[in-house]
Amino acid sequence: MSLLHRITCLALVCLLSSNLLAKEGTKTSIDFTSESFEVAKDRALTEGKLLFVDFHASWCTPCKWMDATTFADQEVGNVLNENYVSIKVDIDTPAGFALKEKFAIKILPTMLIFNEEGELVERVQETLSRSKMLNLVNFHVHSSNSVVKHQPFNKSPNDTDAPTNIENPDTDLYAAYKKYHTKKSTYRVQIGLYKSYEQALTKVNDTRQQFFEEIIVLNGVEDGQVTYKVLMGKFGSFEEADSFKNILRDNYKINAIVY
Repeated sequence: MSLLHRITCLALVCLLSSNLLAKEGTKTSIDFTSESFEVAKDRALTEGKLLFVDFHASWCTPCKWMDATTFADQEVGNVLNENYVSIKVDIDTPAGFALKEKFAIKILPTMLIFNEEGELVERVQETLSRSKMLNLVNFHVHSSNSVVKHQPFNKSPNDTDAPTNIENPDTDLYAAYKKYHTKKSTYRVQIGLYKSYEQALTKVNDTRQQFFEEIIVLNGVEDGQVTYKVLMGKFGSFEEADSFKNILRDNYKINAIVY
């Protein structure tokens, strides 16, 4: 066999091997559900998982690149399939366009991550490699990292109906406040209310140096002004949250209310 023939054969073997490896790499992918956004979000809440939303379009070349590489990676697939409910949103469909408008999607690809409470915690507007995607999804698997991002569509439900002045537990207002909040299934302690996201984030960072409890920032609107609530902990009853609030007040001189 001539040297040229051997080199040609070797090149063919390498090409075939790389094609086989490429095909092998695409076997494991993300279990993107065909459910609607709302159904997927509800299922994530029920299963205690995060929600991963990938906005794409058939004409988006970077989206196709991520499908062929990042989303085909086995490790990326394992992390997402185990910890997330994942959905793809085609912005060229009626339902996809409505979500595009709702979440102000301007760039493709855009990926959104919602925490176990259904609150937006991450917005990424770029093409992600395997390593960047792994860093992103692994980061949010740890609930303590789930700081709700500044987005105009994160609204606090029914905030306008809740009493706010609860300094004196003996007042009728406190009783109304407690009655209102006992309707909920999850309770947090509000340790700050700010007019800018930067102020709220500073409070989060300062508090994390003292406590290990989960901390999130949630948008709200009061008197027509966007506000940012810093919420701490995650409790199964009003009494637990109220007890923690008292600990913060008595031991750490931190004024708080149950949210």
